[in-house]
Amino acid sequence: MALVDDIEFYGRAADAGDMPRDQAVRALADASNGGLTLAGSESSINNWQTARSRYEAIAKTAADSLRKWAQEPPR
Repeated sequence: MALVDDIEFYGRAADAGDMPRDQAVRALADASNGGLTLAGSESSINNWQTARSRYEAIAKTAADSLRKWAQEPPR
């Protein structure tokens, strides 16, 4: 499962009361395989509703930057 899918899964579970928030934070940190600290996991759980759109915007910006660089490498 992609990280953003895990963020949405655990965020949704915490908000619905299906899982205690602190348990969801720890589970997300574990599921990220070192990608998120507990603080990062907590922030992601707290903002899970906008995680996908934020990550999509980051990916688009990175792709646009790479295309621009490929056309005109920095000097």
